[in-house]
Amino acid sequence: MNIVQIIPMFGLAGAETMCENLTYELVELGHKVTVISLYDYHSAITERLENAGVDIRYLGKKRGLDLSMIRKIKRVLKDTKADVVHTHLYSIEYAVPSAILAGVKHRVHTVHNVAEKENGKKARKLNKFFFKHCHVIPVALSELIRDSIAKEYGINKNKIPVIYNGIDLSKCVPKIDYSICGNFKILHIGRFSEQKNHIGLVKAFKLFHDKHIDSELWLIGDGEKKAEIEKYVEDNGLVSSVKFLGLQSNVYGYLHDADIFTLPSNYEGIPMTLIEAMGTGLPIVATAVGGVPDMLNEESALLVSPEDNCICEAFEKYYESGYLRRLHGEKSMEKSNLFSSAVMAEKYSEIYSH
Repeated sequence: MNIVQIIPMFGLAGAETMCENLTYELVELGHKVTVISLYDYHSAITERLENAGVDIRYLGKKRGLDLSMIRKIKRVLKDTKADVVHTHLYSIEYAVPSAILAGVKHRVHTVHNVAEKENGKKARKLNKFFFKHCHVIPVALSELIRDSIAKEYGINKNKIPVIYNGIDLSKCVPKIDYSICGNFKILHIGRFSEQKNHIGLVKAFKLFHDKHIDSELWLIGDGEKKAEIEKYVEDNGLVSSVKFLGLQSNVYGYLHDADIFTLPSNYEGIPMTLIEAMGTGLPIVATAVGGVPDMLNEESALLVSPEDNCICEAFEKYYESGYLRRLHGEKSMEKSNLFSSAVMAEKYSEIYSH
């Protein structure tokens, strides 16, 4: 089967990582996969894909509305003799008209977040038209996201497949020793954005650090809120304790070396970084939002509300109890088997073939 995946660009984020992992596994299953990046943006992900021999087409999109994308995508679909178009994020607005013009009847779109948060109001109206009238199958990453799609777009939820995101779990470096060596290291990986709630995290860390000066917060990522967080860290005397590690193409070493992982997001889908932390066997403090409660429960993690004092209290529990760190770390690793990229690809293959 000839499959074309389309994404705006390959930044180092969750949807992009999911697209990468899915591509490798679909190739393993014998499919021919072409990937379209609307923008001419290169990253560690595109480098890995190219090194693996994946055909990537960069379409040189201009900022804002660029209707030339429809013609360019159509050309790729014709050139690759595509059987399936699989879209991510806002690439759907260009890809569906292209698929119709190119005669590609199998159209799939992964909704990476709760439906009301993934796109703006105008884009959601367009999505609704695509789902209702253009034979586009929306795929949810979790049951909660499925319910949000059904509500936002007026679709029977029984017609919305749920497929969990997956990673290559063999890349994780399993944690064996749960004792604290040196400082107590808290790790977060994510874009500096409103969604990821960095301000709540650093406020929680300040409360915690005021009691436990042998603690560090490691922040991997970049984004529009980074300067604001850096200023808060400087203003509150946390410069020596909060480490801004930038974008990292390989996070598995950092995950292994951390004592706990935290995800204090305001909303989520099925976060790839959380799967990576689970595959490592890290104790996890996460907000009970989006698909997170479908991934973890009170037996495998500390699920909290986004308030800084709640996050701080969870840090305290793990700091005080090596037994709890090991128990939750081992339980989260067990649950990670539900989120393998191989299983993800098999389920998408079933949808494509139907």
